[in-house]
Amino acid sequence: MIITDIVQNKRFKNYYDIYIDDEYLFFITKKELKFLKLESGNPITEEELSNIYRDYIYSRAKSRAFRLLQRKDMTKVEMIQKLKDTGYNKHVIDTILSFLEEYNFINDREYVRKYFEYNKTKKSVKKISIELNRKGINKELVTEYIDKIEVCEENVAYDLLYRRYGKIDNIDDKIKNRMTGYLMRKGYNYSIVNKVIRQLINDKN
Repeated sequence: MIITDIVQNKRFKNYYDIYIDDEYLFFITKKELKFLKLESGNPITEEELSNIYRDYIYSRAKSRAFRLLQRKDMTKVEMIQKLKDTGYNKHVIDTILSFLEEYNFINDREYVRKYFEYNKTKKSVKKISIELNRKGINKELVTEYIDKIEVCEENVAYDLLYRRYGKIDNIDDKIKNRMTGYLMRKGYNYSIVNKVIRQLINDKN
């Protein structure tokens, strides 16, 4: 194997991108570059490459992953994208994801449970499902969880409507349209929306 190119990183000037056999593999600091004595055109052995991954790349990628997880829980797909955006290749990402999943730092099944628990009184099941799909959670996992839970969508929709519009005495057509738009944006179907709006009006009368 040959180090075919060493290029200063465009985003972070203290880092250098290392290309081996014309393929981008990783980035290292200027200090590490000098310490390892890596130069374009020089050969590099499998053992040397493995040691670089072990001593520098994996630990840096793992630290990046932990910093991201300190801010918020993440799905597997979200973590993959963040590490990819940072500049790590598939080999490094797969290695770090295996570690994170093995020790339960990344757990899509648990993420689904927490997400539903946090949002089930704020949004419809449909809305939550769409958001989870956008975060990279597969539909089968979401459906599996939905089948296990009991959520009365009409009660949740009514509570949401009451909290926002319960103090309004005169509910005219303009207010009704606002109510409809509000609940539809939460993901509730037209049938539920109409039912809870009528219920709220009847309760106030």
